[in-house]
Amino acid sequence: MTEITDTIQALADDQAVRVLALTVDHAAPLPDPAQLRTLDTGLRDALTEDTELAQYASPGGQVADPGELAKSTLLYLATSRPGLVPVITRAVQLDDESTREPTLFVGALVVLALQTEVKLTRDSQGKWSFTVHKRALRDSTLGQVITKLISTYFPGGT
Repeated sequence: MTEITDTIQALADDQAVRVLALTVDHAAPLPDPAQLRTLDTGLRDALTEDTELAQYASPGGQVADPGELAKSTLLYLATSRPGLVPVITRAVQLDDESTREPTLFVGALVVLALQTEVKLTRDSQGKWSFTVHKRALRDSTLGQVITKLISTYFPGGT
């Protein structure tokens, strides 16, 4: 596991986001950019309106970097779904500038990558909500991802 960990940690921020996009795209084709934008906007709305999620934000209101968020998500995927390690490794090897640039929608990519652990929904009135299915403790790998995800959209947390 240390080899994939080192590989992920060595990625530049923009590379990490592209590798995450390729990894998510492996399971199911990525939505088109308009759908990713809608998901990202919904995530922003859900996270900024739910004040209870502030407890999961980074201390001191530090905004999480999209590249660090992507790396944390890749590390979580490699740990929790070992079958994805070859996919991530291959995505690192395939990574190039021709990949669709998903950097603006990294939050949406994280939600798609973690769809068994988190849920982003929209009710009939158009209100978005964000739910974590597993208890996300700060010292867990998933907790670190959730903290960075929330901190990307909810600066000024605890």
